[in-house]
Formats: sequence, C-alpha cells, structure tokens
Amino acid sequence: MPSPSSPRIVPLEEAHIPRLLDLFEQSVRRLGPAHYSPEQVEQWARGAHHPGLASQLREHHGWVIEQDDVPLGFATLSDDGHLSLLYVSADHPRQGLGTLLLERVLAAASQMGLGSLTTEASAFSLALFLRHGFLLTGLETVERGGVQFIRHRLHCRLP
Repeated sequence: MPSPSSPRIVPLEEAHIPRLLDLFEQSVRRLGPAHYSPEQVEQWARGAHHPGLASQLREHHGWVIEQDDVPLGFATLSDDGHLSLLYVSADHPRQGLGTLLLERVLAAASQMGLGSLTTEASAFSLALFLRHGFLLTGLETVERGGVQFIRHRLHCRLP
C-alpha cells in the first residue's frame, strides 16, 4: 500500500466546489458544537446549500490544500483584501493545515499589492488569526435564519 503524499496547496477550481461545500458543512457540524449552540451550528451548516457560498468560491481567489487529490481545507480572498473563507476538514483539525492556508493567503495578498487584509473569525479560528498578526478591531452580531452569531472582526497590515 503506497504511503500518502504530503499535503499540497493548489488553486481552487470549479471541479473542487462540490467537495468543498461538503467539507464546509461537515466541518461546521462536527467542529462547531465546541463553541456554538445546536441552533447556531444548524444554521451555519445550512450555508453550504446557499448559492452565495458557491459564488464566493467561484469569484474570489481561492486555494485548496489537498492530499492524494482529497481536499483537506480551503481559503478565499477577494480583490479588496477580504479573507472571506478559511475552513479545514473536521478530520484534520489542529494539524497546521489552517496555518498553511493562511500563509498562502498572506503571500498572495502581498503579491497582489494589498496593504492589509480583513476577515471575520469564528470563535474556533480566532486564535489562528491572532497568531498570524491579525488584530481584533471589534465584534459584530450577524443573523442567519433567525439565529444570532457573534463574529470577531479582524485586520492585518501587510509588510
């Protein structure tokens, strides 16, 4: 039996999207309960079926970290420097994959000539962003399907 290859980061392509939507939903359903109520997890997971999520994957710069052609996580960045999505498979949390994706986004942002990045982080991903130089600029409350969520608004100046 061949040993698994090392994870690699590739550009996000249309063919990735169905598997990334599944990854998003499973990540939220399996990892979300550590920080969110059952109602919040359910509404958040339903986002995988909202057409806006697939649109973000298509329209923004995106990267997928994969191993043996299986997606382990993904991230997206808009032209104006908004890191809109960063998710890692529920089968691979806290293994450094989020760090690899975030480092790729930061490098791409510099190559794009961006001076800063913004994002909204969940309670689950907040520490990752703070470790990479993002600063908390405030909290915001958003509503999804009648359920409220608090998100952490973050900003990062690029070198």
